[in-house]
Amino acid sequence: MIPVDYHLHTTFSKDGKSTLAEVCDAALARGLKEICFTEHMDFDRDDPAYGYLDWKAYAAGIAAAQGRYAGRLTVRKGVEFDFRRAYETVPGEFLAAIDFDFAIGSVHSVAGYHLYDLYKGVPADFNLAKVQAEYFDEVEALVDSGWASAIGHFDYLYKQLPALVAASRDKAYWRRVEGILERCVAGGVAIEVNTHHVLDRGLAMAADLEILRRYRALGGRLVTVGSDAHRAPEVAGHFAAAEQALREAGFDAITGFKQGAPYSITL
Repeated sequence: MIPVDYHLHTTFSKDGKSTLAEVCDAALARGLKEICFTEHMDFDRDDPAYGYLDWKAYAAGIAAAQGRYAGRLTVRKGVEFDFRRAYETVPGEFLAAIDFDFAIGSVHSVAGYHLYDLYKGVPADFNLAKVQAEYFDEVEALVDSGWASAIGHFDYLYKQLPALVAASRDKAYWRRVEGILERCVAGGVAIEVNTHHVLDRGLAMAADLEILRRYRALGGRLVTVGSDAHRAPEVAGHFAAAEQALREAGFDAITGFKQGAPYSITL
C-alpha cells in the first residue's frame, strides 16, 4: 500500500473545506503513516486566492498538529506554489523566506486558460497544440528554476483533458516530455502522481503509467503521490490505481521529504 499522502489542502487554502485536524484524522482512518500538507500559494494578483495563505498561522497549525499526532502520524509542512515565468523571481523569494519540508511547483494557467476548468469543456477556437507547447515551456522553466521539490500533476493538461491529449501523444509530444523528464532527473526534481478526481470527474492520473515508465527508463527515481484532497473524505483517494501504475512502471518505493531533502518510502 501507499502509506503517505503528499498533496493535501485545508481551510488554510481558499478552496480547502476541511481543517488540519479533520485531514489528520482521515489519514489515520485510512492507515496512512505520514502526510504532507501543501497549501496553495498563488502569485496572480487577479486570482481570488491571491494573498489568502497566512503562512505564520499555517506554520503554527502544523506545529500544533505535529505535537497532537506525534507517535501516530508524521505531519510534514509543505506548500504548492503557482508557477508562471511572468512572476519572475517572486516565487523563489517567497520560498527562500519560509521554512518547509516540501514544495510542489504547479503550472495551473497558460495561454489565458485556467487549466483546472478545462474539464468542463473547451471553446471552439481551442488550439491544443499551442496550449500544450506553452504548458511545456512553463514546466521546463519551473524545473530549471530549482525551486520545486516536485512537479505537480505532470502533465496537467493531460489530466484535465485525457481523451483529447491522449490522441495527440505523437513522437513530438514524447520528445518534449522526455526532455523535461531528463531535466527532472538531472536536477533531482521529483514528479508527482496526482489522483484527484480520477473517477468523479473522469480526469486522468498524472503522471500516468506511460510517463512513469519513461521517467523510470531515463533514470528517474523520485516520485511523490498525492490525492490533492480539498476535503477530508478525499484523503488517499484512488491510491490503489496509483500503486498499480507505480509497480507496473518498476517502482517499489516512493519519495518523502524532510526540510527539503528526499528520502525513500517503501510501497
